[in-house]
Amino acid sequence: MSNHDGSYMLNDVLKLLEKEQIFEQIGREKTVTLVTEILRMSYGHDCNIGEVLEDIGERLGVCSSCGTVTWELKEGYCDQCQ
Repeated sequence: MSNHDGSYMLNDVLKLLEKEQIFEQIGREKTVTLVTEILRMSYGHDCNIGEVLEDIGERLGVCSSCGTVTWELKEGYCDQCQ
C-alpha cells in the first residue's frame, strides 16, 4: 500500500520549488539531481512516483511511471511506459 499522503506532500514541495523558481536558479543538471534524490528517498517511504510527479513530472523532464529523465515525454510518460 502506498504512502499517498507522503507522495502528495512531496508533490507539493516540488510545485513550491517550481513556483519559487528554484529550478531555474539551480539549472537543469542540478534540478534533475535534486528530483532524482527526492524520488530515491520517496521509495524508502513507500511513496508513489506517479503521485509525487503528478502535474509536474513532464515539466521537469522525468517520467511519472519509471522515473527516467528525458524530455521525450507524452502526457508525463516516456515512450517505454506509454
